[in-house]
Formats: sequence, C-alpha cells, structure tokens
Amino acid sequence: MTSSSRRLAGAAALLVLLASPARAERVQVYSIQGADCATCGDRVRTQLKKVKGVKKAEFDMHKVELTVRMEDGVPDSVVLAAAERAGLRAIVGAGQGSYLPHEAYPAGADVVELNEDGAAVGPLDKLRVADKFTVFDVYADWCGPCRDVDERLRKIVAKRPDVAVRKLSVVDFDSPLALELGVDILPYVIVFTPEGKKTEIRGAELGKIDKALKRR
Repeated sequence: MTSSSRRLAGAAALLVLLASPARAERVQVYSIQGADCATCGDRVRTQLKKVKGVKKAEFDMHKVELTVRMEDGVPDSVVLAAAERAGLRAIVGAGQGSYLPHEAYPAGADVVELNEDGAAVGPLDKLRVADKFTVFDVYADWCGPCRDVDERLRKIVAKRPDVAVRKLSVVDFDSPLALELGVDILPYVIVFTPEGKKTEIRGAELGKIDKALKRR
C-alpha cells in the first residue's frame, strides 16, 4: 500500500468514527423521602450499581437528594425502582428530599427545641432547669444513632418528671453550635444533675445516659 493509499484509508476510518453516534449522557436529580440516616443514599447507590447504563450516583445528605449520571436511554423509572428496593421513595426533581420526622415526646414532658439550623445557644449551664436533671441532646436529622438516643429519652421522660430534655440541632460539624460546643461526633449528649454536675457522652452510649440520670 502506498503512502497515499494509507492516508486515504486513515481518513476514511476517521470519517467512520466521526459518523458513529456518540453515546449521550444525562444528569438527573432525585429527591429522596423516607430516609432516617446519611447512609440511606448508599443503599440506593448499591442498587443502582446493578443497573446497566448508570455511570455515577452521589447523595447529598443535607438536601436528601441523589444526583445520577447515566446514559440518555436510561429511564427515571429504574432509579425510582432502585430507591424502592432500598426501602425509600424517590421523586424526580430537586427540592423535595426529606428525612423521616422525629417521633413526638409524651404530652406534658419537659422538652424544648432550643435552636434551628445549627445556631449557637450560649453557655449550657445557664440553660439548666432548676431542680431537674437537664439533658442537652445534640443531634442532626441525618444521624441514625441520634434517633436511638431520642427514643431512649422519650421513654425516660415518660416516667421521670424530674428530667428535662433540651434538643439542639447541630446540622453539621462546622455550624455555629458545633464550633461553640466543640462537637465532632454524634450523638453528643450533655447531662447536668440538679446539683450542677456535668457529664458528656459521645456516641450512642445509652447505658451512660441512664447512669448519668441515676438518682443518688
């Protein structure tokens, strides 16, 4: 084959490649509902790994949204089905993601939500309730173990009128509240006895909460 023939053959091959349709991709955001922890998005991502044409999925734990990059021919229905298999509900589009609401405390329980959106609240010892054990429960909606702490506190205040619970939403570890309290792990619980003795409990240590609330 002459050099001229080789150039013609190369040009022809290039034209064939250019003429071949590129596999188009699209990116779609899905709102996730029914989540109770930050790792819920991982369950959906695990299901999506089995779906042909899905390239990448990322979960935003604050917006409770899943962003999926996939081939253009992949229908939304396969993502919705993957979420359902993971025990969740997905809605096409952003702005509708939500975690499961926390259960209500018993009627008459001394429970107050002290902040919203991670706002600082000032020295906790000044927020103690006189003549009661005061439990400051620092939590985030995306923290699954925080829900276990919340459940234990609901049971406690149902039987103990001498216990007051003050809820503190940290939102994230760089929020004003987190910086104020030095929170770097959740759950994070601070218990003051009626006499003012302070106990800090890091992690879902339910037994330590019971011990800190033990009457002397």
